[in-house]
Amino acid sequence: MKLKTIFLSLGLFAATGAVAAPVQWAGNGHWYELVSTPLSFGDATAEAATRTYLGLGGHLVTVTSADENTFVHTLTADGATWLGASDVAVEGEWRWVSGPEAGQLLTYTNWGPGEPNNSGNEDFAVYNNPWGGGLWNDRPDTGIAYIVEYSAPVPEPEIYAMLLAGLGIIGFAGRRLRNS
Repeated sequence: MKLKTIFLSLGLFAATGAVAAPVQWAGNGHWYELVSTPLSFGDATAEAATRTYLGLGGHLVTVTSADENTFVHTLTADGATWLGASDVAVEGEWRWVSGPEAGQLLTYTNWGPGEPNNSGNEDFAVYNNPWGGGLWNDRPDTGIAYIVEYSAPVPEPEIYAMLLAGLGIIGFAGRRLRNS
């Protein structure tokens, strides 16, 4: 017990804030993890991108269908969580800022009544706030929980080395053929 207290006071144990292990949704095969540590939108986006699970890279959740929205809602217990969408670049133009959909306009939305309304410079999409039930709202950049979605394989550094070596061999062979 004393050792744990020493480590905690030195900051050597970092709490992840994760509520539970990631859960897979059969609808797309992706894994989802609720992280209860309140972070700003930017920090949550950056932190989610550092996470991996089963060789899959993490990103702030992108909800692209009503079925996925219903599944994500089961993870939140109606608590407010960030969605990986923002209109900070162009007001009123909501785009995904994370995941494989990064840069794309939202094609599915579940905005609450009268939302998004940019009341008080709200540029970031939030889930379950203030209505709950899986409805979305726009919100200023204050700290709340977030959901990490794991979907794309994390590239192994060796793969890049092998790819570059292969391209080099092809280039060398091509030059030899031209010179003969």
